[in-house]
Amino acid sequence: MKKMILISAIIMAMLISATMVFAQTESKGDTLIIGPLNSEGQPLGALNEAIKGDTTASGERAHKVYKLQRNAQYILTEVIQGDFPLIIVADPPDDANRPPIIRCGLKEDGSPVNNWWNIYDDVTFKNLWMTGINLDGTGPISWITQTVNASGKKIVFDSCILEAPYTWWAMFADWGGNNVYKITNCIFKNVGNPTGTTWNGAIFHHMRIDSAIIHNTTFFDFGCFAVNGGEGTFYTEVDHCTFVNSVVHPVNSHRHIKQIYTNNLFVNCHAFSDDFNEIKRHFDQEVKGLMNYAEIQWNPQELDSLYGPAGVYGASKGYDPNGDGHLTDDELVWELKNNVWWYTDPIKDYWNQFDYVVPNPWMNNYNKAMFENQSGEWTWTVMTYERDTNDVIIDSTQVTKTHKPFQFFKEEGTMNVDPGIIDMNGCDELLAQNCINIRNEWAGGTVDNPVKWHNVADYLEFTWPLDFDLSYTNTALENAGTDDKPIGSLQWWPEYSYTDVAASDHAATPADYKLSQNYPNPFNPSTMINFSVAKKAHVELKVFNVLGAEVATLVNGTKAAGSYNVNFDASQLSSGVYFYQLKVGDQTMTRKMMLMK
Repeated sequence: MKKMILISAIIMAMLISATMVFAQTESKGDTLIIGPLNSEGQPLGALNEAIKGDTTASGERAHKVYKLQRNAQYILTEVIQGDFPLIIVADPPDDANRPPIIRCGLKEDGSPVNNWWNIYDDVTFKNLWMTGINLDGTGPISWITQTVNASGKKIVFDSCILEAPYTWWAMFADWGGNNVYKITNCIFKNVGNPTGTTWNGAIFHHMRIDSAIIHNTTFFDFGCFAVNGGEGTFYTEVDHCTFVNSVVHPVNSHRHIKQIYTNNLFVNCHAFSDDFNEIKRHFDQEVKGLMNYAEIQWNPQELDSLYGPAGVYGASKGYDPNGDGHLTDDELVWELKNNVWWYTDPIKDYWNQFDYVVPNPWMNNYNKAMFENQSGEWTWTVMTYERDTNDVIIDSTQVTKTHKPFQFFKEEGTMNVDPGIIDMNGCDELLAQNCINIRNEWAGGTVDNPVKWHNVADYLEFTWPLDFDLSYTNTALENAGTDDKPIGSLQWWPEYSYTDVAASDHAATPADYKLSQNYPNPFNPSTMINFSVAKKAHVELKVFNVLGAEVATLVNGTKAAGSYNVNFDASQLSSGVYFYQLKVGDQTMTRKMMLMK
């Protein structure tokens, strides 16, 4: 009864404030402006009602874009079915105008709306605040807040705030596959149970997606897996992102084919770390580390069947750098450039309090070996385990494995330095106490100091402007990026603008053909050349010397739409300038590169 009274009071307050904005829909060209009140003048279901009813007599969509009002709240009374290209936007927020809030309410039968939408087509969300907080400030609402049920689509989040403080597992779930996610200028905050669990509060988890492009985005106070993909994840690119305060892994790379991490800041991530017993359960007998690539255990046939030119996931990409017609584990790509990591004193003090907790490193020894063994095969001894139905280890076997060199694993510019973050709202101290509480409970003790480590007194406040500042005082990092800009998300540096790097090279279906600059350049003796084609076509990729003589043919055949990487080995050529030319149909593009021996 008290709960219903509280919810009624909240809705009444929203109704009063809603009179300040549009109380009904308004059509402007191909855009439908939606106010927070439904057709009956109530602040419930206005968004899903407007979208559901926005059709012509013939059943077509009447508008292409749905625009919401700043400072308003939109309470869903149904899950929105995005079975058409869905675009929901708002004007950019400013200090006086908060983004519109979309949140889950109750259906007509009184059951909760468990997520925002089911997606079956392309979607774009811009300048929105999406929250999984129940109307009375409690949870949970669901273990997910969005489901994707389509394949080969593009999901775009631009300049959005997303929070779901009581999610059981992952914020996003993708049941389709081969989709492209582009996350730019967003803030994910307060994701996961705030009062005492470890594996809880993931953003992405084991999604079989084509590409995850995550740029200029902040992850603050989250449980685990801000970036994660399972079998079937083709390409991941994370640039100028800030990750602050996570219980366990911020990054977990499980069978990714290509992944690029540049200019990112990691502070207090995987703060819980691993203890001796947990490490014994890991296949490599190692602490996980921040940058964790799961065991490479496929044989060439297994890799090829998934990602090769004729593979389940590789059919549209034909990923085959060495051009031998197969994808093998020595062709995997992992690049790390100019990333910074650090732990504040409260987290280090927590580690010191438990002599069986291992401080978390940037990368464990197994992963380091992937970067350090570039010239020949290498071996690693790991453990395999047999468990009973209760997940208790009943047998283990030590196995020595031989790996081919990971020649496209490159790391440079990694820094372990204190950025001096301005204000994380005391959440590092609360996170440390939360980790201590979990350890004590696991040891059979009691919790003397329960905390809500998200440090949110009232989840219904929706404080605006936000009550934390993740800029920092270490001036040495202000121009330490590969682009001479600050490390981490530039959202915290308004004097800098973020120029989005072109990610279309790696999308499932590029908008047009494209030839990228080779990397590295200059090179010795080999380099990677990336190109994209928008539709099935005959493709030629050739290399010429400065006299115009052809010195190599790298590609000459029909290619499906997709992005391709080709390795050019110039071992037999002399130093100098060379040109590589892509020809697709009647179109050609040429770039210059330099071989320096």
